[in-house]
Amino acid sequence: MSYFDNNATTPLHPAAREALVQALEQGWANPSSPYRTSAQIRASMEKCRESIASTLRIDPEHLTFTSGATEANNSVFSSLAHTSPLGSRVLLSPYEHPSVTEAAQLWFPDRVDTLTAQQNGEIAMEELSDFLQKEQRPVLVAVMAASNESGVIQPWREVARLCQTHGVLYHCDSTQLPGKGSLHDLSLCSFFVTSAHKFGGPKGIGWLVGEGASSLLVGGEQEKGRRGGTENYPAIISACTAWESLSDFTLDSEHFSSMRNKFEKQMISEFPSIQVIGQEAPRLWNTSLFLLPNFENLRWVGKLDKLGFQISTGSACSTTKKGGSPIAQAMKLSPADSQHLLRVSSFHSHTAADWDDLFSAFRQAHLALTEESADSSVISF
Repeated sequence: MSYFDNNATTPLHPAAREALVQALEQGWANPSSPYRTSAQIRASMEKCRESIASTLRIDPEHLTFTSGATEANNSVFSSLAHTSPLGSRVLLSPYEHPSVTEAAQLWFPDRVDTLTAQQNGEIAMEELSDFLQKEQRPVLVAVMAASNESGVIQPWREVARLCQTHGVLYHCDSTQLPGKGSLHDLSLCSFFVTSAHKFGGPKGIGWLVGEGASSLLVGGEQEKGRRGGTENYPAIISACTAWESLSDFTLDSEHFSSMRNKFEKQMISEFPSIQVIGQEAPRLWNTSLFLLPNFENLRWVGKLDKLGFQISTGSACSTTKKGGSPIAQAMKLSPADSQHLLRVSSFHSHTAADWDDLFSAFRQAHLALTEESADSSVISF
């Protein structure tokens, strides 16, 4: 399989596609209407909520369907800003997704503190502990579970327990975990979020989990008054189907990691100047983030795309953003270095042969880029 940008989005799972089509054909009625067909749809949505909640070991009442993790992340800060004392501050990791950092800055202007970025891509628990022992503690700590860029897994369980000890709310952007890492203990978090398209579901659906969580959207009593707007039942049933299919999948993370690690060794051997961001930290088995200074990343992406392979320059949400991605900013990379980041992210269907083919494509792309560079430096008279 030539698609290696699964941290941005995954292909729709066949079972999820079937559920989506069937619901679009047969379950199109408004779930809030009073007749029997709508009641059946409402009942099906509640079964989905209960099924998802049971795997997460949470109360179904604490799960609110949203349009995805971006809305859910925004909702946490919006809701908290309306219920917190004046002058309250929030504390973030330096690696957060823009939907966390920008929401925090919008709802807590000039009251956002950021932990120090460590060399290996993790946060320092000692620094977090110091923040929580201050006289004016933050009302919320936000530390993602795993980076969508580097794949580095933060010590989110330890963060959750430490926040509980100090009576501070903890929001975990867990978007990248499903299908790639253990979901055990997510119930320790005050809030956490999901986007279905990260694990084989459709785009435009996800959920926010947390007691007392509320959405940005008002103007209706849907989702028990927590989120206005007609529920997207076809997307919900499709996402639930993908989630249940994911639960049935036995993940051999050691096997998948070994394929990725072999690929990284090949890349290091072929391109000695390459850096693997977060290589010394615990990472998701599917992700490699390279700093490859030979050519600018968009040239690599374009050349590999022509060869039939799709990779990324990093966070899709930061591709056109000035100042670089969260990782680039956290690591204080220069603008030039930021333009040399390349991310590879696989999923369950990838085989050792797929990784070998990707490495061969990198070699072909490098040869082509080198030849083009040599040609462009020739001066004609």
